[in-house]
Amino acid sequence: MPSTADESRLLDEVRDLLAATVEDLAVEEIHPDSSLHDDLGVDSLARLELVAAIEDRWQIEVPHEQAEQLMTVRQIAAHLADAVAAPAGGTA
Repeated sequence: MPSTADESRLLDEVRDLLAATVEDLAVEEIHPDSSLHDDLGVDSLARLELVAAIEDRWQIEVPHEQAEQLMTVRQIAAHLADAVAAPAGGTA
């Protein structure tokens, strides 16, 4: 389980990545429990761009089924914490 500092760092990195990826979105508008669609206006194209940016930044693969289930900033950070902590190619 990630520490509070690790969770906070991941949340900040996800917020920065969202602001850089989604047009007209500022970091100040993004909160841990913000809904990607309802609060931040992330449409299907922006979601694809975000997933690609996440995969590139953390060198992981986010399957389409998992990506569709990530609805908030906090859920993305939690997924990243699990994905980055898991050994590559191993079973968790």
